[in-house]
Amino acid sequence: MSSNPAPTRIPMLGLSCLLLAVVGCATVGNSTANSHVEALSDEAKDRVHVIFVNSPLDVLQIGRLAGVASYFRSSGFRNSSFRYLSSGPQLAGKVREVRSEDPAARIALVGWSGASLWLWDALKDLDETGERIDLIVYLDSNWIKKRVAEEGHPTNFDRAVLLYRSDNPPVEGVPNSVVRHVGTTQHLAVAAHRETIQTLSDELVRLAE
Repeated sequence: MSSNPAPTRIPMLGLSCLLLAVVGCATVGNSTANSHVEALSDEAKDRVHVIFVNSPLDVLQIGRLAGVASYFRSSGFRNSSFRYLSSGPQLAGKVREVRSEDPAARIALVGWSGASLWLWDALKDLDETGERIDLIVYLDSNWIKKRVAEEGHPTNFDRAVLLYRSDNPPVEGVPNSVVRHVGTTQHLAVAAHRETIQTLSDELVRLAE
């Protein structure tokens, strides 16, 4: 029989409250982001398809990425969707589906933390058939650092945005990328942070234009 003490069990509700206390409960979105989006035509916004992919480790959805997707959907980017779990082939399949319906669609994949690996896998899958993505966004992912260091990064996309908290060095070796730091040291606060929302808004407006 093991002499190790039994692990402490934290009730789910108690854990949620603890994490929310760390992350905060600020409302997703801000007026500046809204004004930029509202200036676009409905036709331009409808051409942009955004797939927000949740971290597989954020089972309680403390990062609130679903709320971010909902915010952009309600603000006019109606083709914004959220995936609680996914895979590279599933994401690649969705991209192909969108392209078949609208060859001129602009497609963005946003991966929160560990979901970055699914984005990488999707890019590799699409690259085999010569297909590209307009925009990829990695939200404070350390998982992607090891993958890129060992296997490099696909190049079949036009732009990458690396959004990392202020004390976390971004992944290196991603081509066509820009780095944006978010004013927090809390990993769980990055996905729905107001600076993240502003950056995502700017990038989606850029795609729509």
